[in-house]
Amino acid sequence: MSKPRGRSDDMLIIRGVNVFPSQIETVLLNQGYSANYQIIVDRVNHTDTLDVQVEMTPEMFTDNMGEIAQRQKALVDGLRAMLGLTAKVTLVAPKSIVRSEGKAVRVIDKRKI
Repeated sequence: MSKPRGRSDDMLIIRGVNVFPSQIETVLLNQGYSANYQIIVDRVNHTDTLDVQVEMTPEMFTDNMGEIAQRQKALVDGLRAMLGLTAKVTLVAPKSIVRSEGKAVRVIDKRKI
């Protein structure tokens, strides 16, 4: 029996792969990003899509598009290695993801099931 990787009620099934938000958070923290992120799951042409919006830290924030593209590619590669599927990563400005008073809304599921 293997060690549990996260809460089963937080698990998402995307293209047949079990995805835990904690796995995404691990990749972000390992690459020096803050834990402010949002996962958007949608269904396009009968295929699930995974979009991850990641808030950059003030030190990382830059207007150099080449540097931002490199950071996005590194995150896509890290997520592919951890999850086994490709996610679209969007880096956003610091403090642009909405914060809530209670539990943070990390997952937005737009699929019509």
